[in-house]
Amino acid sequence: MSEANHTGPEVSTRSLIIGTILAFFLNLACPYSVLVLQNAGLTSDYIAAGAMMIFLLLVGLFNPLMKVAYRPWALRSGEMVVIYVMMIVASAIPTWGLVTNLFHILTRPFYYATPENRWAELVQPLIPDWIAPRDPDVARYFYEGLPVGTDLPWAEWAVPMLAWGSVMLAVYLLMVATMVIFRRPWIEQERLVFPLTQLPIEMLRGADEGIFPRLFRNPLMWIGFSIPFVIQMLTGLHHYFFFVPEIRTLLDPLRLFRNTVSLVIFVNFAIIGLTYFLNLNVAFSVWFFHLLSRFQTGIFNVFGYQIKGHNEALTGSSIALSHQGMGAMLVLVGAMLWTARSHLRHVWAAAFRPGFKANDADEILSYRAAVWLWIGCALFVFFWLVATGLPVLSTFVFLVGAFVIFLAIARVIAQGGVGFTSSTMLPQPFLVYTLGTEMVGWKGLASVSLSYSWAAEMRTTVMASAANGLKLAHSARVNHRRLFLGMVLAIVVGMAGATWITLELNYRHGGINLRQFGVPSMAYGFLQDKLLNPIGWDHIQPRLLFTAIGAALMGFLIYMQHHYLWWPLHYIGLPVSDSWVMGWAWFSVFIGWMLKAVIFKFSGTKGYFTYKPLFVGMIAGQLMGGAVWMVVDFILGEVGNVVFIGVR
Repeated sequence: MSEANHTGPEVSTRSLIIGTILAFFLNLACPYSVLVLQNAGLTSDYIAAGAMMIFLLLVGLFNPLMKVAYRPWALRSGEMVVIYVMMIVASAIPTWGLVTNLFHILTRPFYYATPENRWAELVQPLIPDWIAPRDPDVARYFYEGLPVGTDLPWAEWAVPMLAWGSVMLAVYLLMVATMVIFRRPWIEQERLVFPLTQLPIEMLRGADEGIFPRLFRNPLMWIGFSIPFVIQMLTGLHHYFFFVPEIRTLLDPLRLFRNTVSLVIFVNFAIIGLTYFLNLNVAFSVWFFHLLSRFQTGIFNVFGYQIKGHNEALTGSSIALSHQGMGAMLVLVGAMLWTARSHLRHVWAAAFRPGFKANDADEILSYRAAVWLWIGCALFVFFWLVATGLPVLSTFVFLVGAFVIFLAIARVIAQGGVGFTSSTMLPQPFLVYTLGTEMVGWKGLASVSLSYSWAAEMRTTVMASAANGLKLAHSARVNHRRLFLGMVLAIVVGMAGATWITLELNYRHGGINLRQFGVPSMAYGFLQDKLLNPIGWDHIQPRLLFTAIGAALMGFLIYMQHHYLWWPLHYIGLPVSDSWVMGWAWFSVFIGWMLKAVIFKFSGTKGYFTYKPLFVGMIAGQLMGGAVWMVVDFILGEVGNVVFIGVR
């Protein structure tokens, strides 16, 4: 065992047990909250609102009670870090991240097949038997509910669940291994901010000293907490009692460029609070590049500039902006690999040179194990996709595109962690607009359409959660190898819990009576569109041009950032500037940037540290206000009480 296991606190067995239980609970509660109560998503964004809510209660209520009742029962700060890391890793699985999308995607072509759409002829034969159940009643009961006294069709789901469970476990382990390899360059060498870790870090300061952590004894924290909390209370009460005044945080959008472009005006105090922890030039660039991207789209609309074909769902505001964003992400990942080249050579030597003494004592997994885990998982995912009908070259391009997007988004979260973001491009359109539909083939198109279940909205990923988790572990010096076991446990119980509750709810209530997700319809819209409208070079050429433009612009920004101290724009804002999620978040980022700039202007660094609890309180108040109404709605059986936690 590495000596690192003795440099910090041990990962206790009870922290692993509690983390496993809470990870399982989150993967039950979040699908129920979204599907049945139809309210805010607890696991829909990188902020992992559900995990943060539980962590707030754990640190601020339950653990202090344990200290008063019997101090040995109280958790140490290192143990709470382990629990939180397990929860945020599990939070990337149950709803938008995988499970709720997956089962709708697997059943949709069998339930919604009609003579008009010809899915029985065009789509169903393209889906292998071992990926989705073929019995029509399995899909019909999923949407309409089981007859009284009928058991869930677990036998029909056994093979598909084994197939998807194995490949998604490989995908998630691949992501964790990637972050283990990049931990040292990001955390120790480049010293990225990791804004999403700031709230738990601040909450744990002094947690082992008194009854309550220092943060809970600071009046500024409670002032910041009260502002969004009161607004959330009024919003929820207005849903129940129309005469209660509502303070609107979502205002009418601004219409620009002859009403062809709209700017969402949305105030979210969690985003404002997180923005406070960003460098000023990073925060400025996040909202500035969003406005610049909308300006570009508006100019194209006014002059009538069009590219052949149409823009894809969940990408940017125009075809040009979508592919510019992908070009920026390609260069961002290339720059990351180049910057970390010395470290990556060290990792390579640790994996393949016998007798090489690796400097991996601070990692939760040795470099040798991480590299071989990465290779094994990558090969498994590769051949799994080939087995589903995706040609070899198409599989390679698809996985490169997916890996670039996931890694770029993880970097954006680590460096400019607004908490609510997504990419402007998806790996599925990236594939077809790189190779064309003829090279992908019909079965290949069906295969990548199924991948919309785990590689579509990009609002939450295990890779970004693992990056934040490793930052927290480093800060608390919890670099024990058992933390890797904790992450694996969180992934496994998360998938199991989310799978069970999702099938249970849909078969008992009927999927058409629950909240509907847009991604499954987008997946088959993508497939049907590409089957009927093949993509050729005339579609690809202009898109490659804008990909090159985005790559060149990103390269220019990185060069200027690294060579000129006076340069005001940070490159990290460009890749996600035109995503639809950033369209909701930009105004709150602007407010957070402006408030921090004013504080720095008049009180400097001292003022920054003085007012930090105020902004931490804003994050906590936004989340706990939503938590209160989720509990109330559950008790009263109320549906549709949407109290904003994230962007929707």
